Amino acid sequence: MRHMKWANQEIFSAISELPDEALGSYITNKEWHVAEILSHIVVATDRYVYRLNGRKADEKVVPTTMKDLKELAKRLEKCDSELIELSKEPDRIVEVNREGVITHWQAATILSQAAHHAIEHRCQAVTALEFKGYKAPDLDDYDVWGYERSTK
Repeated sequence: MRHMKWANQEIFSAISELPDEALGSYITNKEWHVAEILSHIVVATDRYVYRLNGRKADEKVVPTTMKDLKELAKRLEKCDSELIELSKEPDRIVEVNREGVITHWQAATILSQAAHHAIEHRCQAVTALEFKGYKAPDLDDYDVWGYERSTK
């Protein structure tokens, strides 16, 4: 979870150094551009926190400028910090209501999904940037070994 938080912040920061137009980068679906993908990471992370502790989720914000992205990264940092704290609690069964359908999940499963979900979408955002010709962050720099090096 700490690696996820670090990688999220590093990649959001690196992307925020690009021109504002980079936020519109996409591969095949104009609706699934970098700004939407990064917003989706934050919204989903916020909802994982909500599922685990019941805190009201924030409204969705899609950045239109890199300044907006930096603000969005602050929201993500808060949510990731909350997930780290929640990961310290004993595992338990969580009732999840998705559009009226009730399911039950282990808290550990939700936390695992949070980490994997962020990885998937960071990759999508970086790929879209590369596809449109931007100098995107090298994802290999943000692996667990990169995180370990950053903590020394």
